[in-house]
Amino acid sequence: MVNTAAANPTIPETQQPDTPAVADSSENPLPDLDYVVPNPEEHLKLLVAMRKACGWEAGMVPTWFIQQADGTRVMSIFYLPGTTTPIGMGAVELQDFDQADKDVADIDSKRGCVVSLFLYKQYRGKGYLGKILSICEEIARGKGLKVLTIYGLAKAGGYEKFGYKTFKMAVRNYGGENNWETRYLEMVL
Repeated sequence: MVNTAAANPTIPETQQPDTPAVADSSENPLPDLDYVVPNPEEHLKLLVAMRKACGWEAGMVPTWFIQQADGTRVMSIFYLPGTTTPIGMGAVELQDFDQADKDVADIDSKRGCVVSLFLYKQYRGKGYLGKILSICEEIARGKGLKVLTIYGLAKAGGYEKFGYKTFKMAVRNYGGENNWETRYLEMVL
């Protein structure tokens, strides 16, 4: 699998209320992963399937490709090394599309946000989340970002074991009447 993430720009999406990929083991060395920046012709159905598997609205996927083409989102699909077996997805947004919160993502202040983070259940707890976050950090540096954020429900403190620090707690709307206490974390790159 070719690593094309740094070569292709992508656009951000909003982080969902609870990132199901948080449970992971950071005690072992990070496993290898292959990843690609998806394109709509080859990867639309896969991203829609992943989005449905994690219980989030799949209708956002076409918008992601538009954002990616605009350079405001960098998406990645992650694969077991040397295979075509997808294990998850993630993206780095260069602006906070849903809330316009400049603390979350703002290209002018060189802040980006990890979003759309998902791992299939059978790959959780094996160190892949740490590797995915490491790759997202590499992508963010490649885009000239100085800070990378991530957010989720207040219980999302598990990201701290990967070097992210809580910088605020606030209510965030996740669509409709879904206003939840949210933990915002950041890492200086």
